[in-house]
This record gives sequence, C-alpha cells and structure tokens, in this order.
Amino acid sequence: MVEVAADIGKERGKKMPICRLCSGTYPREFFIHGNGPNTQVCSRCGVEHGYISKDEAANLYDDTLKSARLSTVTRRYRPFLYLTVLWGLYITTVRSIDPWGWYMLIMLVLLTLASVVLFFTSAAKYSSTLARLTPDYERPKGH
Repeated sequence: MVEVAADIGKERGKKMPICRLCSGTYPREFFIHGNGPNTQVCSRCGVEHGYISKDEAANLYDDTLKSARLSTVTRRYRPFLYLTVLWGLYITTVRSIDPWGWYMLIMLVLLTLASVVLFFTSAAKYSSTLARLTPDYERPKGH
C-alpha cells in the first residue's frame, strides 16, 4: 500500500507548472506552446504581452464566458451564504424573542435541510452546466 502511494507522485503530468510572468499555477493545457519567450507562459499572459493572438489561445475564456461560469458557481453556493446570514441573525437577535424565536428556528432547520438536499440533487445539473460552459480544447503535441 505504501509503495503504491509512493509511485503515484512519480507519474508524469501530476505537477502543475507556474507561469513565469504572473506566477499563476495552471494545468498544462492553459499554457501556450513554444520555445524562447513562449516557454512557461499561460495563455492569458501570452495574449496580454502579445506573444499570441486571441484566436490562437483556444482555451482563453472571454468575458461573457467568465461571467456565465461565475454566475453558475454563485447560484450553486448562494443558499449557504443566505443561511449563514440568517443563522447569525437568529443567534444574535431573534432567539431572545419568545414566540418568533421558535418559529424562526423551525424555519431555519427546514431551510438548512432543504438546501443540503437541493445541493446534492442539483449536482448533475451544475456539472453539466459547467461542462457546457467549458470550451473544448485539444492539447498540442508535446504538452
């Protein structure tokens, strides 16, 4: 068992390279291909510094795609932000009010349980939406 775990780290492609311009760590497919100034440069820095054009950077996300992906992730985790705020409001103020404290506690427990169930049942839809918003990318030879 220990030998198998030790061999996993030795496999090729497990280490993620660092962009020499922005020091960002990305998977290998986010780097431009080439030698000289193109070596170890991510596609975003390559476009910003003029090493490649936007058309050559197939895996570069445009602004609409970035905002759509951010919106998808935000919609997925938004209930937990609201629940955190509501639980904080309950603990700090509403808990001391006699009849409404109990009503809000019951409501918060039901909302918490429902949000956890919805989180797990909507996982497939979330994955498919992110897969649809991820551009296809063919890895260049040598990467």
